[in-house]
Amino acid sequence: MSKEVKVTPMDTVNNARTMPWKVAIEPFRVAPRVWYVGNTWVGSFLIQTSEELALIDTTVMEDLYLLIDSIHRLGFDPKDLKHIFLTHAHMDHDGAARALKELTGAKVWLSREDEEWRHRPEADMSDTGFAIVPYETDCFYEDETPIVMGDVVIRTRLSAGHTPGTTSFFVEMKDEEGKTVVWGMHGGVGINTMNTDYLQKVRLPLSLQEDFFRGCEEMKSIHVDICTPSHPSHSDMLERIPEDRNDYRPFVDEGKWPAFLEERAESLRKVLERGVYQR
Repeated sequence: MSKEVKVTPMDTVNNARTMPWKVAIEPFRVAPRVWYVGNTWVGSFLIQTSEELALIDTTVMEDLYLLIDSIHRLGFDPKDLKHIFLTHAHMDHDGAARALKELTGAKVWLSREDEEWRHRPEADMSDTGFAIVPYETDCFYEDETPIVMGDVVIRTRLSAGHTPGTTSFFVEMKDEEGKTVVWGMHGGVGINTMNTDYLQKVRLPLSLQEDFFRGCEEMKSIHVDICTPSHPSHSDMLERIPEDRNDYRPFVDEGKWPAFLEERAESLRKVLERGVYQR
């Protein structure tokens, strides 16, 4: 028997850049109106409403064809996409924004904080080896004003830390029995950009660390029936996929949201205490 090869997070990143087909995954439903159309490295979520389609994050430009294929596999037409909501301005989340915008005519949304930050020299991510394609932002989030799309309501919350303008999403929809279900996603919990060395390198305030802690603590009180991560590696989402990929019930877990926020905050605390890098 051949020895099992362990796939590391860096292997996954390299595959997403040079061999995207190795991070491909068949799409699956995570909530009554939400489908996962990302890959095994980074997430993208398709939202179906009674009026139109919306997308949260676009993955990288190199993996765009995987995302479009997933939307088609679900029976949707990508050209029906009207809104592209970006969690934050990192290339693994906004890399294909311009291409999708030009393909579909959809409006691109981002926080004002990240719109300002992404144009600074320190925000340049060309050294990652991924394609960096400039795009224009059409709309900015107003956390006090929900985004209503037919029978779906999308609420946003500035969740600074991973970037100055990271945004979290809370999507309210009805299930098959007419009960309101809330799907939530923190816009960025990767602590790779919240360690002290990185923040100093890119000239961002260390206060972003406290912003992250405070945001996680405050958001614990928000009722969330289903929570999934922006990167699969930050949770057990992929392990919960059922045989019937249209069945979202395995993802229903009211206790997961506060536990997830606490786990990610604790991970950052340990990094800051030890002074070491951790993903």
